[in-house]
Amino acid sequence: MLTTLVVTASLLFTGAPAQSVATKPLTFRGMTLQIPKTWKVGKEDMWGIHVKTGGCDRLAVECRGFYLVGPEGISLGRHGNPYDPKEQYHPGNGLSACAPDKRYVEDFPGKLVARALRPVGAGHQATYRVWRVGCTTQSAKRTGVSYQERIWYLPTSKILIFDRWSDSRLGTILKRATWN
Repeated sequence: MLTTLVVTASLLFTGAPAQSVATKPLTFRGMTLQIPKTWKVGKEDMWGIHVKTGGCDRLAVECRGFYLVGPEGISLGRHGNPYDPKEQYHPGNGLSACAPDKRYVEDFPGKLVARALRPVGAGHQATYRVWRVGCTTQSAKRTGVSYQERIWYLPTSKILIFDRWSDSRLGTILKRATWN
């Protein structure tokens, strides 16, 4: 029993995972992420790649996941203008449906709640922003529905990672990215 306790304590304090998750590589613009095999990778289009990390709620705008956005999507990242880290990523020109509930629209702009530099693999620092986005009715009445939009922006690599679902695994996956 003492041996079991020591091994359990060792795992707890070293951060070693209790079980490993099977992964697969996802490469985008020279960055490779090791993502869970259960995640579904969409086809690349002008906005980038939608990586589905979970289910698809009938009220949500899209399935749970995040986007890997390249130069074209970055160039149209703010009402048709280039993305600016001082502002929320908003590739449309008008009202956007609220991510968790498409019956509502985003109360734009959101409120900046966190900003920092975050590692995306060795030798790469992303400008990281978190915006709290409220959702209103079309007539601007508050609904109590909101979500957090997380953005990692790598201007030199021309990559923007756009996450409206706050998947807790994504930050660690990005930190462990490799580059070629």
